[in-house]
Amino acid sequence: MDGVGRFREVLPMLMDPVAFAEAFVSGDAAGGCRVPSRGMERHRATLRSCGVASDARSRPAFAMKAFTTPKKDGRTARLVLDARPLNDAMRRPPSMDLPRLRDFIVEVERHRFAMQCDGVSYFYQFPVDASISRYFGIGMKGCDMLLNVLCMGWSWAPCIAQRASNVLVRDLGLAWVDNFLVLGGTLDEAERNVAVFRKRAQAARVEVRAEGDDALWQVRSRFVCVGVEFDLAAETQRHRLDPAWAERWVGGSGMTAVLSGRATARQFAEVFGGAVWATDILAVPRCHFAALLSFAGRLGGRMVDAAAPVWDEVVDVPPSARRELGALRKIVRENPWVVGGVPEDTGSVLWTDASSRAWAALLEAEGRFVDGRQGVFAGPDADAHINLKEMLAFAEGVVRLCWAPGAQRCRIDNAAVVGAVAKGSSSSYAANRVLSRSLRVAERRRIVLCPGWVPSGEQQADPHTRGASLPRFPAPLSASR
Repeated sequence: MDGVGRFREVLPMLMDPVAFAEAFVSGDAAGGCRVPSRGMERHRATLRSCGVASDARSRPAFAMKAFTTPKKDGRTARLVLDARPLNDAMRRPPSMDLPRLRDFIVEVERHRFAMQCDGVSYFYQFPVDASISRYFGIGMKGCDMLLNVLCMGWSWAPCIAQRASNVLVRDLGLAWVDNFLVLGGTLDEAERNVAVFRKRAQAARVEVRAEGDDALWQVRSRFVCVGVEFDLAAETQRHRLDPAWAERWVGGSGMTAVLSGRATARQFAEVFGGAVWATDILAVPRCHFAALLSFAGRLGGRMVDAAAPVWDEVVDVPPSARRELGALRKIVRENPWVVGGVPEDTGSVLWTDASSRAWAALLEAEGRFVDGRQGVFAGPDADAHINLKEMLAFAEGVVRLCWAPGAQRCRIDNAAVVGAVAKGSSSSYAANRVLSRSLRVAERRRIVLCPGWVPSGEQQADPHTRGASLPRFPAPLSASR
C-alpha cells in the first residue's frame, strides 16, 4: 500500500464520527470522564483567538487535564492534553510508519544534497470535525473547552501526522513526524524535488518553514536533522551526534548525579535514554554496556510493577554500570564521525550452531568448507540456556574463523541470536557479555557481521554438534591459524 493509502487508513479518525466511534473498545464511546486542568483558564483567550479550541456549549464526552510545556525556542509553549482516559477507552492505533533511525540514516547517506524544513505548529494544521471535537475536551473552571485540531497526548495523533508527512515526501525524501528532509543525489535533482515538495505542501495547505533564517529553501550537504549531524559532501558520506546535544548530555546535571552513584530514578532514566540514542547514532553496540543495560532493566521492572512509580526516588547505581556509562560518555565527548556505506563482501559464509552438549562453526567459501571448529560445553556453560549456547557458538566462530575485513555473512538457526547480533544487544546480561567479545574482535579486524536466519534443517553446522567429525579442509587455510 502506498503512502496515500496508508494515510487514508487513519484520516477518517478526524472527519468521520462513525469511524471514530468504531475505534473505541466496546461500550466506552459514551465517555463521561471529567478531569479539571490547573491554571489553564489564563490561556482561554489565546486558545480561542488562534482557533485551537472553542468554548463547549454542552458537556464534553471527555473533559481532560491539559498543560503547557515550553518549546526549545524559549518563547512559545506547546499545548499537551493528558488524554489517558480517552486513550484507555480506544483500541491501539495502527503502525506509525516512522522510519527506524538506522534506516533513516542509511537512506540519507545514499544522497549528496538535502533541504530541511518543518511543519509550522504541525498538529494544529489538522482540523477535527465538530462532531468529533466533543471527545477532546479540556476541563476548566467555569466553562470547558473543545479542541478543534489534532492534539498532542492522543495516542492516534502521531500516527496521523506521520502518515500525512509520508505522503508529502513520497519519492522525494524522508519525514520524521513534522521534520521533512527532501533529498537528491545531485544538486539539480535536489532542487527539482524541493520544487515538487513545495507544490505538494501548497496543494495540501500545509504550512512549512525551511531551516535557517539566512537562506530560505537552501539545499545543503552538511546539516543537523533529528539529532544527527550529516556530512554528505565528504568523499564517503558520514554522520555523528548533533554536537550541541552531545555537549548537553555529557555535561548535564543528571550525568553528574548518576556517575556519583546516587541519582533519582528520573535522572537515571533521562541519562539512559540519551545513552540508547547515542549508541544508535554512533553505531556502538549496546552489548558493550551489559551492566548498564542490566541495571536499567531491573529499575524499569520495579517501576512497571509499582502501583505508582516514584520518579523522584533516589537509587544507588552500581559501580559496574557507572564504569560503562563513563566509557560511553568518553565516546560521546569525542563524537567521532561514522562513515556510511556497506563494506565489500568477504565472499565467505559463517555457519554456527549449538546443541545441548556441543557447538560447531564452519566457514564456507566458493561453495566448499574451508575451515571449522567444534567443541563441547563445559563448566557453567554446560547448564546454560540454549540461546546462550547458540551465542557462545557464534562467538567461537567469529573469533576463530573470521579474519578477512568486510561484510561477513553469518547463518544461524536461532532467531534470538540473529536479532541480538543485528541490533548489537540482548535482553540477557550473559549473552551481552559474550556478544561484546565477538563484536570487539570483529571491529579490530574491520569486519561487519551480517547475521541471517536459516531453518534448522538447512543449518550446515548442525551435524557437527551431534557427534559428526569436521570435514577435511584445504591445507593452506586449515594450517594458517
